[in-house]
Amino acid sequence: MKNECSIVKDLLPLYEEKMVSAGTADFVEEHLRGCEACRKEYERVKEPPTPLPSGGKVPLMTLRRKLRIRRLQTVALTAVFVLALAVSALALLGAPIYLPYAEGLVTVGADGKEGLTLTFEEKITDFRYDFYDDPDDAGVAVCYLEIWTMPWDQWRNGGKERLSVTIPAQNKPIRLFYLPNDGGESICLARYDPEAENPLETDGETKGDIVLPRLVLGYYFLIAAAALTLAGAVWLFVRKRPKARIWVERVGLCPAAYLLSHSIVSGIRWATYSASRDLALILFLTLLLYCGFLLAQSLLYLKKEIREDNR
Repeated sequence: MKNECSIVKDLLPLYEEKMVSAGTADFVEEHLRGCEACRKEYERVKEPPTPLPSGGKVPLMTLRRKLRIRRLQTVALTAVFVLALAVSALALLGAPIYLPYAEGLVTVGADGKEGLTLTFEEKITDFRYDFYDDPDDAGVAVCYLEIWTMPWDQWRNGGKERLSVTIPAQNKPIRLFYLPNDGGESICLARYDPEAENPLETDGETKGDIVLPRLVLGYYFLIAAAALTLAGAVWLFVRKRPKARIWVERVGLCPAAYLLSHSIVSGIRWATYSASRDLALILFLTLLLYCGFLLAQSLLYLKKEIREDNR
């Protein structure tokens, strides 16, 4: 009888699916009529399959999704830091190098009554000039000239064409000053008066005003350092509260990115003679680094979640 029950129990799944012969089906039915234990087993076989628990397929799908997100974040993080590295290299190679005054660095001529003509040495990358009213003589216009080269141009081969420009005549005489941007006095290069018999008088010796660098980057640096310090203090209070800790870290990453960007663009210097250019580069690099820091933070926390899910 026990052997017969064992045979019938093995046949019950096939019998339920009608995958046995007619003779075997009659044998199983006859046995079920006289065996209560096998009838209970048959009732169990007929029950629908139990669905997978929530800890089965769903966690596996969640893990796959997290791994996919992790791969995408890794690619994005790599792209952001490569772009930040490229911007940093451009900032360093394109940093202006102001040159002390030397004879022949710039040649000054007069284009009749049209204005002053300036021709620069080959190593000069770019220039800028600005007009101001002479505070000591309202009847004279003062023109300050700045010229610079860049590391990239210093390393390139020669053959570069010389830069030249015509400074237009004003409705009053012009005094042209060269700004060395090194903390030294400006040098008067020429005096120009188109109404005079001899419109151009070159100088190169008379000293002028001292133009000091701007310190605005230092103020921003101190503000960023104070913000980072404050974020660190808040983090100490909320470090045991995960959600608050994450948001404090996100806020603190912004001044951290600014401080790093300032160090890349300007080094440890606060003084600058090209504040607009330096600040624009610092802010752009800060945005890139901040995005990279946020991706890195998200990647670290996602890695931690995956590790905990696998335990």
